[in-house]
Amino acid sequence: TRTSVEFEPDLSGDQLLINGEAQSGQVLQRVTDQLDLVRSMAGISDSARVTSTNNFPMGTGIASSASAFAALAGAASRAAGLDLDVKSLSMLARRGSGSAARSIPAGFVVLHAEKSNEDAYAESFAGPEYWDLMDCICVVSRTHKPTGSTQGHQLAETSPLQAARVTDSTRRIRICREAILDKDFETLAEIAEADSNMMHAVMMTSNPQLLYWEPATLEIMHAVRRWRSEGLPVFYTIDAGPNVHIITLKDYRSQVIEKINQLGSITTILTSKPGYGVRFIDT
Repeated sequence: TRTSVEFEPDLSGDQLLINGEAQSGQVLQRVTDQLDLVRSMAGISDSARVTSTNNFPMGTGIASSASAFAALAGAASRAAGLDLDVKSLSMLARRGSGSAARSIPAGFVVLHAEKSNEDAYAESFAGPEYWDLMDCICVVSRTHKPTGSTQGHQLAETSPLQAARVTDSTRRIRICREAILDKDFETLAEIAEADSNMMHAVMMTSNPQLLYWEPATLEIMHAVRRWRSEGLPVFYTIDAGPNVHIITLKDYRSQVIEKINQLGSITTILTSKPGYGVRFIDT
């Protein structure tokens, strides 16, 4: 996500362009809420012109709100004259989107959410070059999901499985972090898939039930488990949507993409690697 913010005294209200299209309603309101926090911190009252572009589909379970509000936190704070450190930026981004806090630091990060949302922040425990992991994102649908992540989190509390998921989260995070530091792909694969499946089990048992998976989603999940049993280092994880993230090692990227293409049900394959966090570009 690339975002620019300009505070202008002559604007009658905040304006938001995403991929060239003017936004209104709830989308604009969420941005205004974030801008209000920045205005309060900076002691200004000007409205803002926000322009943002993404190189991936929005609202389909590829964490567009994470990168969006991380970029907004960085651009808006800088435009308002604030010079926030990584921790403060992460805390600010968290107020816009729960997952945005993790997009601020570079590389492999952990979210410290022991206290309130206002105090939660993410920090890096390994740089982006520490481990050559690749994310091959299988886009099976570009349709905007009818139930967004924010509402999905609220519905999670209605699932009888949510309490167990939360109680076990500390253990899963510890195992995941140790696996990354040890570069233990097998352990990371097991815990990541279990965590993803647990999240979707909660959504499937919420009231009302949320079922994001499409037939192609299940096809990919089965294929990934089969490929791993055959010795290929791969595992899947799925956000709140139908699209599947296949994690592998950099040296196996081409082989994995070839296998994905053979499935025939994937419209687009996007690739990514551990990111460098929020970065500022002078224009």
